[in-house]
Amino acid sequence: MTVRFAIVGVRNYAHSHYRRIKQLEEIGEGKLVAVVVSDPVKNAKRVEELKAEGITIYDSFEQLMREGKGKVDIITLPTSIPTHGELAAKAMLAGYDVIMEKPPVPTVDEMDYLRQVEKETGKFCSVGFQFMHSLTIHKLKKMLLEGELGKLQKITCRGYWPRLESYYKRNGWAGRVIWRSQLVLDGPVHNALAHYLQNMIFLAGQTPQDSAELKTVRAEMYRGHTYIQTDDTTCLEIETVDGIKIYFYVTHCSDVNWGPIMEIHTDQAVVTWDNKENTKITYHDGKVEVFDGEGTDPYLEVFRIPARKFRGELDQLPSTLDNTRSFQVAVNGMYLSSKKIREIPAEYISEFPEKGELRTLCKDIVQLMNRACSESKLLSDIGVEWAHPTEAVNVEGLTEFNPFK
Repeated sequence: MTVRFAIVGVRNYAHSHYRRIKQLEEIGEGKLVAVVVSDPVKNAKRVEELKAEGITIYDSFEQLMREGKGKVDIITLPTSIPTHGELAAKAMLAGYDVIMEKPPVPTVDEMDYLRQVEKETGKFCSVGFQFMHSLTIHKLKKMLLEGELGKLQKITCRGYWPRLESYYKRNGWAGRVIWRSQLVLDGPVHNALAHYLQNMIFLAGQTPQDSAELKTVRAEMYRGHTYIQTDDTTCLEIETVDGIKIYFYVTHCSDVNWGPIMEIHTDQAVVTWDNKENTKITYHDGKVEVFDGEGTDPYLEVFRIPARKFRGELDQLPSTLDNTRSFQVAVNGMYLSSKKIREIPAEYISEFPEKGELRTLCKDIVQLMNRACSESKLLSDIGVEWAHPTEAVNVEGLTEFNPFK
């Protein structure tokens, strides 16, 4: 059975969805049959290209809901963050399965609503965290659960991805906490580097399918780019209900493009893993083990695995609303702990033109983040002049996040 896909949208990350589904076509596992183009005049050239491939064009999501029945199996949502929840719920209620781009939704209560809709409709909503579909992450999870690596103590990850002005001007919601009166919570933790926080929370889970339940979150959120609303430099400390610590250090204001690099610390070994899936286990007795993704492409698996699930070849999906819920708890807890996004003082920020755009750097941020990570601390803990201390918040039982209250 060839699974029939429809993509909502043609811009930005929709191009990635298009490429991956076309790869499925090449191996006979999927077919792109429809695309929603809300502004066919503005996107006239793309519309003609898609029509030439025999792809049906719908003018609206509502038209797809009405006319796609019996023609479309799975709808993919490479849409803006605030639209994920509403569109995914409508699609499942109309009888479609869904692949929803990460991050899932802005709030834990919206996540719980989607989980309820999924349960009531019997449809699935897969979340596009690509490394939840990777061979190496699941191999490491198995090794942790079977005790091969020893007792898990902490997991850290650092990611330094500088961003030019165009990154924040690519759409209306980029760099925004709120857009059109809706929560977005854009930022390196909730968007660009979200995969890596999800990886850590999943690896700390106590079963092969589950992510860890979280106990506390402590976060410091800062902003160096003067023209954005959200954070661009954040450090995060999480404790799970099982006492495992998770540390996350991310910035878009660095002078280098580095990582992300994840480190898993147990009482017997240290594991390093990068976003190319290069994995190295260094045991305390000196033994070293190395492996990688063996040629698998997690970006493709985001679409291939749900297609297999639709055909009845799999019982479970690797990236679900259930096992990504703790990610949303972490993000909401981050805002509750930090309380506000603080501007990095101007004397520590430099802005200058690069490639015709504006580049923003924070002085010594890489060295500061590296030091904080090595000491298992946040920036204020190591005495960074402009850092502001925060308190951990208890997120056990968190079911609502509403900053408007």
